[in-house]
Amino acid sequence: MTTTMINKMWKFIFLISILFGFPLASASAQQPLGIAATVNDEMISVLDLQSRIALVAGFSGFKNTPETQNRLAPQVIQTLINERIQIQEAKRLGLSALKNELDVERASIARQIKLDPSQLTGALESNGIDPTTLTDQLEARILWAKLVRSKYSRTVVVGDEEIDEIIEDVRASKGKPEYLISEIFLTGDTPEKAEENKNLAARLIQQIKEGANFSAIANNFSQSLTAQAGGNLGWNQASKIGADIRSTVESLEAGAVSVPVQTEDGVYIIHLRAKRVSRGLDGPPQGPTKVTLHQLHLAANPNSPPALLEGLKNRALNLTSNIQGCQAFDEVAKQHGSPLSGELGTFEVDKISKNMQTIVVGLEVGNPSAPQITGDGVLVLMVCAREAPEVTPVDMEKVRENVRNQIFSEQINLSARRHLRDLRRAAFIDIRL
Repeated sequence: MTTTMINKMWKFIFLISILFGFPLASASAQQPLGIAATVNDEMISVLDLQSRIALVAGFSGFKNTPETQNRLAPQVIQTLINERIQIQEAKRLGLSALKNELDVERASIARQIKLDPSQLTGALESNGIDPTTLTDQLEARILWAKLVRSKYSRTVVVGDEEIDEIIEDVRASKGKPEYLISEIFLTGDTPEKAEENKNLAARLIQQIKEGANFSAIANNFSQSLTAQAGGNLGWNQASKIGADIRSTVESLEAGAVSVPVQTEDGVYIIHLRAKRVSRGLDGPPQGPTKVTLHQLHLAANPNSPPALLEGLKNRALNLTSNIQGCQAFDEVAKQHGSPLSGELGTFEVDKISKNMQTIVVGLEVGNPSAPQITGDGVLVLMVCAREAPEVTPVDMEKVRENVRNQIFSEQINLSARRHLRDLRRAAFIDIRL
């Protein structure tokens, strides 16, 4: 080896030590410095680790600082180990990732970061990321999905009785809340790994609160098969959400992200994207719901003191608390209300203000709302008529097929987690960092 080559090698080693905070070793330990981990008879290099951290940081919204790199390194090396195990097992079984399959995955990644697929390679290179780093990640994902399906698809049997039970639950859920959920799942089968994952989850949540993209982080960190879809679990009834995370989901406001949720299998981060009221087995409505609204308005100066407004609020409550029906309501409004009182008109619910929607959506016809303080006084609303749209007939065969696919995916996902855990336990893993 020439002096020039030796100098270049030491410059590389010095760069790695600065980036990741790894201590420099003596000249006799130069060879191990290039190895981050060994999985069975294959090496994961420090350069592999460096490249993946850059990819994760770039896609997840992290600032790629030395501090971030040090924090991400433990989890990223575990992800690389899992992927290496998955690829080794898949190739042992003769599986391979085809070019068109990789292209589909690249296109999906591009859409997540709002790029045209043709721009993805250039975007990676412009940020100093080797495109093969993404290819390696996608190859592991494709191979693992193939392996899991080839190994378990014949053993997972979804019976008609199981489907019938879920359909009955869906029918009974009409009028109850449903939740649109995404997840990040970090597996850990030892106390040490569980604590490490809980700390990582806290850091990921902080990044999400600071603006990092949840789907991108799920794609890079989550160890569930839902990572391929950015963690998306779709719409779920409360009864079909796992007992270990159900209370967390029900306690979240729409748009919120949970604290780390420790379970027997690992740590979850839950993102509640939206809530809605279940339609049961009814199809989507053909048009919006319409409501005819009347109001009682008690006027006040915009600069009225809070005590005066509270007094008007109590007066409105006394005037309307025992009223039933629009005729009686209109008589009170005419006798005691301002000229703004009376019929407001008929409106499509999705066209009125969010504040008014909150008041009237759950209000029964003929019942007064609670008094509301506004900028010019206090008002009480009453829904005097509600016109619900017709619903689209449901294709029960399609419903049954969707339920079958959902059950199948859940069981496959559980089998995948268990199989990876068993492969890790049987593997020779040597982490050198």
